[in-house]
Amino acid sequence: MNNEQNNIQAKLEKWAEDTVKAYHQIATRDDVNIAYYTQSDLSLLSEEPELMIVGINPGNPYGITPYTEQCKNKNWSYLHNNPLDKNHLLKGNYCKVEGKPSSWDAHREWKYWSGLRKCLSQTYLYTVIDDDNRIVITNASFFSTKNANDIKESLLAKSIPFTLSLIKIINPTHLFFLSGKKCFERLYHLSKSSKQFLFEYKNICGNIYVGILNNKYCIGIPHPTYKTREELNLVASVLPFLLNVTDYENIDNELIRRECSKQIQEYEDRQKVNQPKRKKKVDSTRIIELIITSPYFQLTQIEKENYSLSKNLMIRITKTGNGYLAIRHKNYDVQYPNSKYDFTERYRNILMEKGWNCDTSVWLGKKLIKDYGCKDDEIVTKIVSEINDIVELVNKDY
Repeated sequence: MNNEQNNIQAKLEKWAEDTVKAYHQIATRDDVNIAYYTQSDLSLLSEEPELMIVGINPGNPYGITPYTEQCKNKNWSYLHNNPLDKNHLLKGNYCKVEGKPSSWDAHREWKYWSGLRKCLSQTYLYTVIDDDNRIVITNASFFSTKNANDIKESLLAKSIPFTLSLIKIINPTHLFFLSGKKCFERLYHLSKSSKQFLFEYKNICGNIYVGILNNKYCIGIPHPTYKTREELNLVASVLPFLLNVTDYENIDNELIRRECSKQIQEYEDRQKVNQPKRKKKVDSTRIIELIITSPYFQLTQIEKENYSLSKNLMIRITKTGNGYLAIRHKNYDVQYPNSKYDFTERYRNILMEKGWNCDTSVWLGKKLIKDYGCKDDEIVTKIVSEINDIVELVNKDY
C-alpha cells in the first residue's frame, strides 16, 4: 500500500469513526430509528476517485427498516445487536442474504446501473464505472426510506455535513448528484436555512443542471432508474459538454442546445405524451370559506385575510394567484430580512418539513392551496389539520 493510499484510507477511517458516532446518536432517537448505510465500498479506494455520485438517500422498497432491527439482522454481517461501527460503514451496502452476493456486490445488475451506463455512454466515464477503485456511490443522507421525500429537512440537515466532509476528503474529479432539479432544489433550500454550506445552481436543459457546492463544480442529472429512452439519450448527449467545464458562469448553453437539439426535441415530445391530464382547477374562494367556517379552525382574524397563528406569527389565507397560505412574523417590516426575527430558522425548518416553499424573502414560507389535493373536502381537511399542527409546533417555544 503506497503513501497516497495510506493517507486517503487514514482520513476515511477517521471520517467513518466520527460519522458512526453522530449517526448512532440520531438513529437511536425514538422519533428517528431508521437504518443507515453508504453504498459503494470505501475501503477499496486507493486514490482520489474519478467519479462520485450522490443520491438524496438510499431507497428501500419495503419502507423504513428500524435501526434497532438493522443491528440485530444477521444479513448485516452479524452486528450481534451492536451499533454500526466504522468498519461496517466503510464497507457500504454490504447487506447479504446467506448464499447470495451482497447488495453492493450485485450493483452491476441494478436497473440503476444500466441507466447510468447509458448516461455515461459518450464519455470516458463509461469505462471508469467498471472499476470500484475509481468511483464512489453514496447519498446526501445515509438514512434509508422508501422514497426520498420521506427524509425530513431536519434529518437531512443533521446528516449532510458528513457527506460534505466525505466529498472534501476524497476530492473526486467529477461530482454528480442524482434526481436533477429535485435534489438541487433541496440542497439550495437547505444551504439557505442551515447555513452549513454554500450552493448555487442553474438549468442546462430538461432535468439536467450544474451547480457550485462549496466552490466545487457539480452536475445534476435525473435518477437513471426507470427513465425513458429519450431522457437517457439526452443526458448522454449533454454530459460530454459539461464534464470539462472550467468556467461555470459562462457555460455555452446555446451551443449545447444547438448541438443536442435533436435529443432535446425527442425528450420534449416524449414529455408531452407522458404528461398527466390537467387537474381540475380548485375553487380557492369556496375552499377558504370552508376553512374559516370549519369548527376545527380556531385562529383569530387580525384583518381581512390575516389570522393570528401564535404570539408572534400570522398566517395569510388568500385566493390571490389561485390561492395560497403564507406565514411571517406579525411585526415584519420589509426593511429588515427574516433572519433578524426570533426563531426564523426553527420556523422555516418546521414549514419545510411540511412541504412549504421557504425560498422567499417576504414570507417565512408559502404553500399553494392546490398542493393539498383536488377535492374541496380533502383540501380543507388537510389545510386545517396542518395549520393546527403548525400552531402546536411553533408554540412549543412558549
